[in-house]
Amino acid sequence: MKVVYYLAVSLDGFIADEDGGVDWLDELAIDHENTGYDTFYADIDGLIMGRATYDFVHNYGQWPYGDQPTWVCTTRELSTLEGCNLQQGNDPRSAIANASSMGLNSVWVVGGGVLASALLTNGLLSHISVSVMPIILGRGIKIFDQLPNHVQLIQEHSTPMSGFTQIEYRVGQ
Repeated sequence: MKVVYYLAVSLDGFIADEDGGVDWLDELAIDHENTGYDTFYADIDGLIMGRATYDFVHNYGQWPYGDQPTWVCTTRELSTLEGCNLQQGNDPRSAIANASSMGLNSVWVVGGGVLASALLTNGLLSHISVSVMPIILGRGIKIFDQLPNHVQLIQEHSTPMSGFTQIEYRVGQ
C-alpha cells in the first residue's frame, strides 16, 4: 500500500505559519487547476491525519474529503464532523494496518509534521510528494517534527509547475 505525504512547503521548510494557518498559499496566486491536486486525489482511497489537522478541518466547518475512510491519530476523544467516514485506529501503526486490511491502495497523510515524522520513523511512510512554494516564512510548523538520523529518498519525478516545483520521492529502505 502506498502511504504518501502530499503537501505544500515554503522554501525554508514550513507547511503552516505559527498558528497552523496556510493562508500564505493564497498570497501566491497559483492556479488550482494547474497544481496536479485533482489527479493526485483521484488516486487516493483513504486519509490519515493528526489531531491538529483534523481540528483545523473541523473548525473550517465542513468535511472536504468526501466519504474516504479517514483515520485520526490522537489519544483524545473526537467529535465526528458530518460527512467524515471516521475509522477505528488512533495510532499510526493501527491506522495503517487497518487501511491495509481494508485493501486500500493509496493513503494520503494529510498535513502534520508530527504524524509524518512518526510514520517515517516507523517505516510506514512510502512516498513524499512535495510542492516547493516560492515563499520564505521564517517560522512556523516544520515539514517534519523529529526525524531519524538518516533516511534515503529516491526521486521519482520533478515537475516545474506554474509558479512552483512538484517533487515526488519514494522513501528508501
